Amino acid sequence: MADYYKKRRIAGPSKNEQKIQREREQENRIRSAGVLRTRFPAVDHLRVALEFRGPQQQVLGSEVRDFKPQDACNFSAACPGQCGVGSFNLEAKIEKVIEGREVRSEGSGKCQEPLYAGAASVCGCELKCKIEVTYLPEPAPSHEA
Repeated sequence: MADYYKKRRIAGPSKNEQKIQREREQENRIRSAGVLRTRFPAVDHLRVALEFRGPQQQVLGSEVRDFKPQDACNFSAACPGQCGVGSFNLEAKIEKVIEGREVRSEGSGKCQEPLYAGAASVCGCELKCKIEVTYLPEPAPSHEA
């Protein structure tokens, strides 16, 4: 009669250790993104108002983020929808607004994460954002002869 042997777990980090590592990597990405002053030297103040809406247009949450020159640049927002893993990255939109020296801009986007693994339907949570930028005054051109 053959003895029953339980398979051994393959050595590696536990789920909790993996979670902690992901959180540390996220914090490092935020820190490495730099502060507003170094990323966008012409910007004095950046205000981003976020509003999350569900598929039936119900408000899931809202927040306002104010960035001053010494603040770290974190331009991503987690999706509060049913998918549980989605995120919105506003970096490209904010860069476009600042490069165009726009004072105000609005944008929106929908979460495209599946509701669960293998699902054909997507989360559909919508983010509406309003961006307001205050720029530092441009230096006066020097007229040296």
